[in-house]
Amino acid sequence: MAQEKGRNLSEVQTRIGASHNINDLDRKLQFYGRWAPDYDQDVAALQYRAPRLAVDCLTQALPGPPHAALILDVACGTGLVAAELQARGFLQLHGVDGSPEMLKQAQACGLYQHLSLCTLGQEPLPSPEGTFDAVLIVGALSDGQVPCSAIPELLRVAKPGEPCQPPLHSPTFPSSHHIGLSTPWAK
Repeated sequence: MAQEKGRNLSEVQTRIGASHNINDLDRKLQFYGRWAPDYDQDVAALQYRAPRLAVDCLTQALPGPPHAALILDVACGTGLVAAELQARGFLQLHGVDGSPEMLKQAQACGLYQHLSLCTLGQEPLPSPEGTFDAVLIVGALSDGQVPCSAIPELLRVAKPGEPCQPPLHSPTFPSSHHIGLSTPWAK
């Protein structure tokens, strides 16, 4: 899916909409694999703000200095969330994604200390219980992406009482796409 010159906003919206109509996991991962080289350009054309909004929430919710926090970016894609995190002083970033091609893009951005291939809903996260100070999932917690049945796995790797993802609807995308964080239980 090489970037076509002159692709208009409608074409970008159609491409993004197509991703949400694929429910078969293998087909979805193939789609994201083909889309990986153009993903950042396409979402920028839509002025996608979810990564910034999620990091705004995290910055307000997480106590302590950002550089000391170990953050897991779930469905990290190309690293858009990592760029926002690093701009706010978060330096200890781990990412997981189900698409090897998206992970290659994330690796190229050079912001993650560790990246793992993981298909949530199909396998557990490759981290011990209570590892992360915060777990973020931006734009991917929905049917056909990361299933809601994966939420217990997100909570498992978060330290008790630390921020983890529940839905806050993004104005940029349909209501099935979520951003945000919450404290799942008290320390």
